[in-house]
Amino acid sequence: MPPERPTRGEWRWVFALLALAFALRVGFVLFEQPGFYFEDSLDYDRAARAFLETGHFDARYYRFPLYPLVMAASYKVFGTGLTPFRIIQAIFGAATCLCVWSLGRRLFGIRAGLLAMFGAAVFPVHVVLAGIEYPVVLGTFLVWWVLALFGAERAGTGEHTLRLILAGVGVALSAMLFEGGWVLGLFLLAWMCFGQSIRTVGLRSVMIVGLASLVVLGPWIYGMMKSGDYRALILRPGLHLPSAPGVDPPLWKGSGENLLMSKLSGLALNPWWTVRHTWTEFIHFWDPYPDRLASADAGFREKLHERDARMAQDNALVGTVSQSLYAVGFSALLVSAAFGALVALRTVPGSGLLLGWPVALGLCYAPFFTQMRYRIPADPAFILLGALAVDLALRRSLWAEMLGSLKGLWQGWKRIAEKIAVVQTFILLSLLFVVGLGPISLLMRLFRKDPMHAPRSPGSFWSLRERTRERMEECLRQF
Repeated sequence: MPPERPTRGEWRWVFALLALAFALRVGFVLFEQPGFYFEDSLDYDRAARAFLETGHFDARYYRFPLYPLVMAASYKVFGTGLTPFRIIQAIFGAATCLCVWSLGRRLFGIRAGLLAMFGAAVFPVHVVLAGIEYPVVLGTFLVWWVLALFGAERAGTGEHTLRLILAGVGVALSAMLFEGGWVLGLFLLAWMCFGQSIRTVGLRSVMIVGLASLVVLGPWIYGMMKSGDYRALILRPGLHLPSAPGVDPPLWKGSGENLLMSKLSGLALNPWWTVRHTWTEFIHFWDPYPDRLASADAGFREKLHERDARMAQDNALVGTVSQSLYAVGFSALLVSAAFGALVALRTVPGSGLLLGWPVALGLCYAPFFTQMRYRIPADPAFILLGALAVDLALRRSLWAEMLGSLKGLWQGWKRIAEKIAVVQTFILLSLLFVVGLGPISLLMRLFRKDPMHAPRSPGSFWSLRERTRERMEECLRQF
């Protein structure tokens, strides 16, 4: 059963950890060097400034619309300095920790929830993200706000319906923010259809979430239809899809339909290359070491600084030491999450949500080129599962629970192996009799050959066996 409402002592811990999360993020924002760290930040900044001046984005802007709108609102209220906007991001980062705590205590108990909140509060990447102009901070908050709402649903109640409506709003906002929002929508659709025990409840949930999402997405979709500019939905996939061997994609025009169709047709004509690329990228999605960082090249940073003096030339976030420390920390997090997942999937109903979300994120990004930043919205799932492992270790029951899960996996594998063996036996015996014994028997029948020279009864292929006293020696020698 889920724990009761938080006590006053638990709330004190929650507020203390929330203050810690906010203080760490604001501290990094206040003491970081001025300027932008990554190239994408320049695009969002130009779009926000153009919106304030003209009421619409720059003609070259082709990304999702919500993030520059939030940035423009910050510029309008607090001025064009980056510090107020980064503090706003710090608020959203701390709020993500609150969502992690809510979901963690509901699934794994009070102490595991607080441990997960502490992990989310101090995880270095999420602390640093508050000082970087990239939509993943707001996107991660929306993702885990939606997942926390879903983890608390109670089918057939008014509270359940309200949570579904709020979840639909969250999905729509995240879809206007970054690609992970669209993955979230697909994941929840699959979860509602196949993760519900009653199919009618799942269909009802799909209708409520879908309607709420369409209401929020409606104005943006209508604006794209009116202008005929679908670059946010078409051009970005076209740019990020790989080109199959022998395919020379054209330069994009309009919304980029020609580029997208050229790459998709090339991938369809090379299915084995496409499957190999997708599998390789899915494995790379979990690589602890953050590679493919263009800003790690000093020459690239210098060129960006020449184009815009606000770009930081000395970027410690992409240094070798920083990347190595992240690789070690993320590896430890993955190991602890694996221990927690092994136990949670057997003992905690609803914990499949935590394992399914990272897998869905990796699968949807795998046809493209995966990077470390794409898996950031999945980090809280690993933190939650790792917190469960730590909680069980503190209770001195982790090893016993893991052994129970491993035994359950072994029993499950034996049931699967039995089914596989039945199919294999059918296939092997079919091949043996159809390909091997069948033709040989037919030839023997046609040419009346009997290599064994066994006596047969008239009109039968059965061999005659001489009847004797069936002593123990003869029973042991059946043939």
